[in-house]
Amino acid sequence: MNEDLFDESPLLAVRASDVAGVAVVTVEGEIDVDTADVVLDALRLGFASDGPAVVADLTEVSFFGSTGISTLITAHELAEEYGKDFHVVAPHRAVKRPLQVTGVADVLSLYDSVDEALSALAKA
Repeated sequence: MNEDLFDESPLLAVRASDVAGVAVVTVEGEIDVDTADVVLDALRLGFASDGPAVVADLTEVSFFGSTGISTLITAHELAEEYGKDFHVVAPHRAVKRPLQVTGVADVLSLYDSVDEALSALAKA
């Protein structure tokens, strides 16, 4: 998977790339009811790829509410269906705090950087 642009608008940019055989989906902007489908479509393609895992890089996400949480829960379920690991990079409060408050952080594999997520995959 080369770097592919899934969507770019004033509210959202989603890119997918292959990093050492792992699908990395990078999201910038807002994940809300108007943009969540684009994010989920990119993650779904990552799960359908040949790699063993998908990393969702949410470092540059500026808005993340209940729709974002639902999107990650759906992605987690897709990972289980595809038999792949799913790691989420969420170093900032805008994403990390809602995941912690709702308990979803206890279900997902959260990391502070893409490198940290990839290192965890390499050790698995």
